[in-house]
Amino acid sequence: MGRRIRRAALVGAVAAVVLGAVGAYLVRDPSPVGYWRSADARATYLERYDRALRDLPAPSETRDVRTGYGIVRAYRFGTPRPGEAPILLVPGRSSGAPMWADVVARLRDREVYAVDALGDAGMSVQDRPLAGADDQAAWLAETMTALGIGRAHLVGHSFGAWSAANLAVRHPDRVATLTLWEPILVFAGLRWQMYVATLPSALPFLPESWRRKGLASIGGADEADTTGSPIGAMIDAGAAGYRAALPTPVQPDDAALARLTMPVFVGLGGRSAVTDTAAAEQRARTLPNATVRVWPDGTHSLPMEYPDELLAELSAVQARQPS
Repeated sequence: MGRRIRRAALVGAVAAVVLGAVGAYLVRDPSPVGYWRSADARATYLERYDRALRDLPAPSETRDVRTGYGIVRAYRFGTPRPGEAPILLVPGRSSGAPMWADVVARLRDREVYAVDALGDAGMSVQDRPLAGADDQAAWLAETMTALGIGRAHLVGHSFGAWSAANLAVRHPDRVATLTLWEPILVFAGLRWQMYVATLPSALPFLPESWRRKGLASIGGADEADTTGSPIGAMIDAGAAGYRAALPTPVQPDDAALARLTMPVFVGLGGRSAVTDTAAAEQRARTLPNATVRVWPDGTHSLPMEYPDELLAELSAVQARQPS
């Protein structure tokens, strides 16, 4: 029951991904940067963020680093290994560093960084527009530099997987290995059902019950589960209270994907309501150095459903890194 509820907690993050794509066309906003809809919305989110953060091991360091696009919140966990690149976790939309509780708890013997994405709900503060994919890669690369990370084992989920792949395409020298869990708009487009299910989120005047039903159907959860844990409550508050100003992700072409020559792992859910799994699997297998695995019963909330198996694959892809 506990893992099912934690998995369902990612429902709001999934919906926020499509809100960025659908809402850009349906509800245009002139603001060049993301913002909280009200002081109460921000206060509610901060309280829930702090509660969700308690599920993570205590970080050895918390830093707010300056980039050309704003200030990025980063947490460091674990112990560095001499000569080994750290792991950098990039979250899905509206989920932030707390979404990685299950992962960080299993990596206590590794140096791990988790960040709150810039321009999204979390502790990071955007102060300059992100105009496109180049800017999206730039803030993440600048964050690595500010943290003293030359190269990292990059891990991303959902929209965070797109961000990780986007960085790897533009700065392959910064990425030791690339692990993508249920990537959005990297290897295949979104299912058309996603746009229908998230329409109530893009149109705030529609009933709240419609929004929750649509979000639950995407995440593979019962409607009642969407706020059934601290992280679920946090994600729900972020998706409802924060207005992101992010560019719609652009799917990389074949020439861009060919630049992903580092060891890559791609994990896909056979029951994903977000991505065309068969198309994504076929295209991911064209990468020159990739391992692709499909969990037939997996949904888009893959990191919450199969944390042990996914971390085993993370160790395997790191072992393929050239010495």
